[in-house]
Amino acid sequence: MSRSRNLLILGCSLILIAILSTGCMSIPAKVPTVPSELKKFNSTAEIEQYLESSMALYQQDGFHPTFAPTMGINTNRMAGEMASGIGIPAPVGPGGGPGASGVPYSQTNVQVAGVDEPDIIKNDNRYIYTISGHNLVIVDAYSAADASVVSSTEIADTPRDIFVMGNRLVLFTTGTPDAGPYPEPTGPWLMPPYYPPPPPVTHAVIYDIGDRAHPRVLKDYSIDGDYLDARMVGPLVYLVTQEQVYPRRDVPVIVPALHEGSRIILQPDVWYFDHPESWYTFTTITALDAESGKEKDAQTYLLGGGNTLYVSEDAMYVSYPRYVPMIYPVRVADTGSASAKLSGIPADFNTLTGQERQSVIEGLRSAEEDAIRRKEIDQATTVIHKIAIRNGAIIYLSRGEVPGTLHNQFSMDEYEGNLRVATTSNVYTPRYGQYTYNNVYVLDRDMATIGELTHIAEQESIYATRFIGDRLYMVTFRRIDPFFVIDLAKPRDPKILGKLKIPGYSDYLHPYDGTHIIGIGKETETNDWGGVSTSGVKLALFDVSDVSNPALLSKVQIGDAGSDSAALADHHAFLFDRAKNLLVIPVRAVIAEPVTREEYSVYRPQVWYGAYVFGLTPGTGFVLRGTVQHGAGDSGYYYYGTSVSEVRRSLYIGDVLYTMSTKQIKANSLGDVNTTIATIPLSGRDVLYPVLKE
Repeated sequence: MSRSRNLLILGCSLILIAILSTGCMSIPAKVPTVPSELKKFNSTAEIEQYLESSMALYQQDGFHPTFAPTMGINTNRMAGEMASGIGIPAPVGPGGGPGASGVPYSQTNVQVAGVDEPDIIKNDNRYIYTISGHNLVIVDAYSAADASVVSSTEIADTPRDIFVMGNRLVLFTTGTPDAGPYPEPTGPWLMPPYYPPPPPVTHAVIYDIGDRAHPRVLKDYSIDGDYLDARMVGPLVYLVTQEQVYPRRDVPVIVPALHEGSRIILQPDVWYFDHPESWYTFTTITALDAESGKEKDAQTYLLGGGNTLYVSEDAMYVSYPRYVPMIYPVRVADTGSASAKLSGIPADFNTLTGQERQSVIEGLRSAEEDAIRRKEIDQATTVIHKIAIRNGAIIYLSRGEVPGTLHNQFSMDEYEGNLRVATTSNVYTPRYGQYTYNNVYVLDRDMATIGELTHIAEQESIYATRFIGDRLYMVTFRRIDPFFVIDLAKPRDPKILGKLKIPGYSDYLHPYDGTHIIGIGKETETNDWGGVSTSGVKLALFDVSDVSNPALLSKVQIGDAGSDSAALADHHAFLFDRAKNLLVIPVRAVIAEPVTREEYSVYRPQVWYGAYVFGLTPGTGFVLRGTVQHGAGDSGYYYYGTSVSEVRRSLYIGDVLYTMSTKQIKANSLGDVNTTIATIPLSGRDVLYPVLKE
């Protein structure tokens, strides 16, 4: 009997060890405790009461919050069918796409390796997936000579972005909700009794694309709120939506819920902080499994608006500017106050000598610091919420706040457990003018500020930042482009290592290697009035091997004033592959030459639409390999619009370069860029204004 019992115990032990070793039994990580400052609403009435009291604090100070008219009201479905049993699966790596084995292909240019970002176009080693107008289009692209559209699926709502992983495609769209408890508008805009429009609804549609010719809807989820952004880690999609809250007694406050059809499948908890904001949004994070099609988790936070998102592999940082009520300076007669000494920049500041300008800036800095200490002026700050994303679970961690505002997502970066942040501060008093400068802050795991470097490049603003390892490369601009190298090796003691001043500026910075940085922006020149005018698109290669003396190694200008590139505003349009010696930039090149017709003469710029393809090495600089033209002439061009010929994205599969405009995808040989192999027409239209007829 004893022997049998021992064998039974041994057998059970072996089974348990096998289960644990194969991952069939998951042991959840320790769940952090809820921070004491984070509170949860228990009812809609609590939300309405909180909003009313919060808004009253601002109105008592003579401050009236403003709201973004493009955002809808929030939805409230606290009662309803609840989903249960949110599982936390083990991490799964991304699946491979179909097509010819071993064919190399480009992927979306993202900020953090391993964290995919949504875009209007994706590809694997055979197919291209893109949004064209109101259609989801799949192109069998490789081999290029036989490229063709294999499916075009019409989308009822407005398509925004897509993810692709193996045989799954996730499409995000926005639309309007079905009929609900929303008051009918009864008056003109901003005239009582005006009611805000119904809120937008974001759909996350998961397709099975095992058969590319016949995509099949696996799941169609909808969440109340406008699409803000998303990220994908392995098969897990983290969707961020946002709705503005209108704190009015005659407008219902309705909190978001996740739906599948008419059924509520997840009702998120609604969390808040007892820190009054000038205006509020419901910011909802929803986790979905693209592979299985299942919902994982959803949480809603009552936050301020204007969010900038940064996401690492295990944390999401949601930030927004926090504006405080304007505190006016004391009377002019009170000349002893610090705010009375905070004088504005003189009108002839740009004509002063370097020493005179520095004297003015030093006076501003001293007065600004003294005024802040005396609480006579206030700065806008950026609130940053750190939220863990762990295998589909969404767990709030901590909150931090830094002076100034962010430029874009590249203003934040997580490194060795710390968050590094670059901001621009604008201190303003109505009577005494504005003082601008830039800062770098380091926050620890608990979002407490442990290091700072302030008052960088006074009277200039940040145009581009890129954190790489323990360095920050930063571009500020007013009249020239100071390119800064900032050391963050000691998080508690950031310092400037070197800087380079050159004409123009960069809107986006991208690493070439450990000692070289690529910049793309605009060239500038002094105009007849002593100011600065922008010119063509500028590419620059910076050598930072000597950090104390960064150097401009190579540059190239494309076009004249009015030239532009999608890569200046969206890093997804920037294609670079060092191993292939390949840099592709979408370009609208404007050549300022008069156009003469037989019947009339008119001064209109000549415009070229397409992509410039460069080779790039530190030894050669930028070498033009060829161009891909999508359109030309002066038809379809206007300074404040766009054209169906304007290239928006580029990618490669194997030895073929594909460039996409609204009207077409062109396939060109990487061996001979000027040779077009195939043209795939697209039906999308996104011209913003009527085309000028010749």
